[in-house]
Amino acid sequence: MDYGRAAQPPVLPSRTDPPDAIRDWLAGAHASPEQARREWARCGIALLPLGPRFGAVRIPGDLVHAAVGSEDGRDVANALDGPVIHDVRTLGPTYWALVPHHDWPGDPETPFLGVGTYLGVPDLTVTAPPGSFWVRPPRHRHHLCGPEDVLALITDGRRELGQQHAGYPEAFSALARQLPPSETLSDYRLRGRTCVWCGIPLTAETAFIDFGQLPMSQGWFPRACRPCTGERAERAFREHGQCAAEPCALARGLGRLRREGQK
Repeated sequence: MDYGRAAQPPVLPSRTDPPDAIRDWLAGAHASPEQARREWARCGIALLPLGPRFGAVRIPGDLVHAAVGSEDGRDVANALDGPVIHDVRTLGPTYWALVPHHDWPGDPETPFLGVGTYLGVPDLTVTAPPGSFWVRPPRHRHHLCGPEDVLALITDGRRELGQQHAGYPEAFSALARQLPPSETLSDYRLRGRTCVWCGIPLTAETAFIDFGQLPMSQGWFPRACRPCTGERAERAFREHGQCAAEPCALARGLGRLRREGQK
């Protein structure tokens, strides 16, 4: 069966270790390395325990694509000088950067997975979908992404995503006026873990609007899903009414949010 293996064996980046040596190193994370090798041979992917040998940081696809300005796997590979796995079937477009086991300053949207968790690790030849595949396989044993590089990419992605919606502050203000009173909200809605309007759980993939920190005794950080944003933008657009001449900045911003929210 074809498990996403390239038609021609991929040319692994030059430097030292041959593929079999890298497989041995990856398989060494398993209590039974031979089991990992059998899974690679049979299924094209092996379930490996994370822990002292290497961990993984889970990064939503929209953060990665915003950070590198592209959805091209080659651009993603160039952004991190280390092994990265891509998967689209379980959590939506998701990247897994293999990193050393250490303290990680991330958050629930970009967690570090270590001891007690498992990751599906493709065979080195699996460099295309379907399923999990390598955006960049390890070049040699012990080759991992630098945690500081991973954190920088996440930071860049969040900044770029924020700027995508910063072009229409008038519309943001109109939506902010529709936010429910903070004292009526659960902690999850206050902290942006669920949609401030409907309460659906949010990730970096599904949070369409981030209002940032708003004033309160300790501050709150509301976010909203795409459908709720479109509905509130439609409501604010109707309340605004027709502009006398060309659409004003508020009308343009609300119109754009309304259209994007209905996608």
